[in-house]
Amino acid sequence: MTDKPLLDRLGLLINDLTDGNKKRFAEMLGISPVNIDGWVNRGSLPNAEQLENIHRKLNVNLNWLLTGKGEMFVKKKLQDYPTSEEHPLHSPVMEIMIEYGYSKEAREYAHKLFHIFSDKDNSAVNAIKTSIDAFLEMPNKKVFKKTADEK
Repeated sequence: MTDKPLLDRLGLLINDLTDGNKKRFAEMLGISPVNIDGWVNRGSLPNAEQLENIHRKLNVNLNWLLTGKGEMFVKKKLQDYPTSEEHPLHSPVMEIMIEYGYSKEAREYAHKLFHIFSDKDNSAVNAIKTSIDAFLEMPNKKVFKKTADEK
């Protein structure tokens, strides 16, 4: 028995979190890639334990996964996120980025910024700050400039 919408949503989840990398998705869940292959290629359904694992480890909204209703991810409060001693905000920020649909590429660049800022190399940090400030000022200048016809 298959439930195509559920399997479609699993595919969306795999694509969203790992850009379609089924092996990486299995690693995130701590299960065999054979399980993911069964869901994606053979139409088998995850069992209750696997669904709970998806919810617990990836913060997936089971109502969305099972019915398609609601958001893909459960929104958490900041204090609910795990932190690491090395980078206390790293884990919650990455989880929030996933929760709000940031792409894998955006999450990778955020991760790189965390490492640069945590190394406390002032010249690199200052260069990044200057570039970000300059970028953020550019659109504002264009928005507030009036064209010759508007004057």
